[in-house]
Amino acid sequence: MKLYYYIDKHGNFGDDLNPWLWSKLMPDIIDDDDSEIFVGIGTLLNNNIPAGPNKIVFGSGVGYGSALPTVDEKWKFYCVRGPLTAARLRLPNEYAITDPAALAPTVFRPNGPKRAGIAFIPHHVSAWNLDWERVCREVGIRYIDPRKDVDTVLEEISRSSAIIAEAMHGAILADSFRIPWMPVVLYDHILQPKWHDWAGSLALKYSPAQLKGAWDPDYNYSKSDRLKIVAKRSLCKVGLGSTTWTPPPAKSTNKEIESFIIQFERLTKNPSLTLSKDSIFDEASNRLMEKLEQLKADFS
Repeated sequence: MKLYYYIDKHGNFGDDLNPWLWSKLMPDIIDDDDSEIFVGIGTLLNNNIPAGPNKIVFGSGVGYGSALPTVDEKWKFYCVRGPLTAARLRLPNEYAITDPAALAPTVFRPNGPKRAGIAFIPHHVSAWNLDWERVCREVGIRYIDPRKDVDTVLEEISRSSAIIAEAMHGAILADSFRIPWMPVVLYDHILQPKWHDWAGSLALKYSPAQLKGAWDPDYNYSKSDRLKIVAKRSLCKVGLGSTTWTPPPAKSTNKEIESFIIQFERLTKNPSLTLSKDSIFDEASNRLMEKLEQLKADFS
């Protein structure tokens, strides 16, 4: 069967966990045969899933898309991400185990011992909004870029003493490595229901700290591209812009950026950390492995 998952051209470790993890856990099952698709890590259960192939669902969740998928005889569920997904798809609650990224520690071993210190990992979209490397350096914590490859991100997470996560899979992996974490929302593209779905699978309450994130996206672009962006912004302000233009939002003022950094530093100095109970996490992880063995027996 073929992997079905979201691919960001710039990279997003949460989605990229799919080829990384499943190639290790069931290398003899995943291939390029798209008559059956494997729907694993991600918020993938919606009306965008192709109707033709048989669909094997292992831990995915609902949230994106304009409608729920039409579930018929071509669907086979082994488990879903959490109780909200099970309820919306009218599945028995026993299918709500947890996000399968929880299996990452079974196939990944850090290269060295944990090192003390808090790290921050933003949502992959937020990573473009500010020079987070500089911000984290100023407040005295480490920055984990969610656009980097899976091995690098896992190594960085596993070597942290605590994680501040806007990226949900940053929190999921921290929890899986038994590292305390704190959720935060900085921008309005964060889909909070998917967090509630996963948190509910481990008897956790999702209560993120909320700050208004600053904007300084132009540092991502070359000098010539920055000039084009400035020109487009100016034309859009006077009503002469094209509907196909999507220039980044205007840069926050230096005062606004400094104000955000002060608030962000205050948050990092006294984080409200959480972690699922060992017994609950272990039970969910064991159930995932049981379901995985069942799937491998069914399709080997």
